[in-house]
Amino acid sequence: MLDLRSIREDQSRIKKDLEKRDQKDKIKWIDEIIKLDKESKNLKKQAEDLRHKRNNLSLEINNAKKEKRDLKPILEEAKSIPNKIKQIEEKQESISKKLDYYLIRIPNYLDKTVPTGKDASENKVIRKFGKVPKISFELKNHVELIEHLGLADFDAGRKVSGQGFNYLLDDMALLDHALQRYGVDFVLKNGFTLVVPPLMLNKDTLSGAVDLSAFEEVIYKVENEDLYLVGTAEHSLVSMFKDKILKKEDLPIKVTALTPCFRKEIGGHGVDTKGLFRMHQFNKVEQVVYCHPNDSSKVLELMQSITEKFFKSLKIPFRVIEICSGDLGGKFSKQYDIEAWFPRQNEYKEVTSCGNCTDYQARRLNIKFEYKGEKEHVHILNNTMVATSRAMVAILENYQQKDGSIKIPTVLQKYMYGKKKIISKKYSQ
Repeated sequence: MLDLRSIREDQSRIKKDLEKRDQKDKIKWIDEIIKLDKESKNLKKQAEDLRHKRNNLSLEINNAKKEKRDLKPILEEAKSIPNKIKQIEEKQESISKKLDYYLIRIPNYLDKTVPTGKDASENKVIRKFGKVPKISFELKNHVELIEHLGLADFDAGRKVSGQGFNYLLDDMALLDHALQRYGVDFVLKNGFTLVVPPLMLNKDTLSGAVDLSAFEEVIYKVENEDLYLVGTAEHSLVSMFKDKILKKEDLPIKVTALTPCFRKEIGGHGVDTKGLFRMHQFNKVEQVVYCHPNDSSKVLELMQSITEKFFKSLKIPFRVIEICSGDLGGKFSKQYDIEAWFPRQNEYKEVTSCGNCTDYQARRLNIKFEYKGEKEHVHILNNTMVATSRAMVAILENYQQKDGSIKIPTVLQKYMYGKKKIISKKYSQ
């Protein structure tokens, strides 16, 4: 959420950012916010004047009693004041709700380096790693492959839970765990603290982490409870210091968590989205950093480099995308995606996102740091270390062999008890 003061003082920049984000319909909201803010200030002054008048009338009543003057007109006037104050406060509350509606929907400031573009087609490729392999045989889609290997039961998952839920078996379950364990080890070696966070958050907290109005169709609500299942560990991690004041000398605070994630959206239909690429439940290693505002640009590059090193170690070809203004999420000031190469689909697809939210989340969650008596909101950044479901599909496509076996990336072999291949007798020759 943006600061009201910054909206008053920086209307021109915010309107330009909305144009760049292709959200011109929200430009009029800025004028409405300024109007409501002025109304709120006027009402506040009216209430203060009435309270001051009430105090003066109390003194006048005391003096009138001493002088034995007629108290009736003074008492009638004093009696009317509480009702007038109540009416003003009701108007203020109504204005506050309107302001809150607009404020949580106005996106973050764009970093000055963000490329301008209307949609994902104008995202900028800034670097690539690895050569796209030439494959001399027809790759099987990952669903067909692992079902024939006997390593997943998609039908059973749909039967007991619905589409988007799966049973992973034997070596595929091991591969999922290997990615989780390797991901945690990798991020811990880079100075992060491991956290086991809550998997459910109340509405007030979740609204600080995301724009819930835009996210409610994605997140699962717990029936008859003020609780939502987290769509990502980011939601719990960024809320960990809600309503707290941190010390400047403790920054940056780097935390990571491995959790299941729950999301309603499933994406497109088809054989390649039936299986692991898009699921309602999947596992993810997430990174979150709280830092000083002066350091967040540097921290963003550092977090991105960590994840790039992770995917380089898996030897999966990928490219890094800088997200353009029109495709950038509302909370982000700047964002990078890693898109891994999926040879069967003959395209790059997103596997991680790394973004700087500056003080946008911290403001709504009321997270500050203190230095020499001064308090300021921290900057918060988040980054996916690895979402295991998508990483597994990338491995199944990039490491698939002609005989139907799957090589295991070298760095994961120790987490799979020394196995170098996933083999099925059906595919062995």
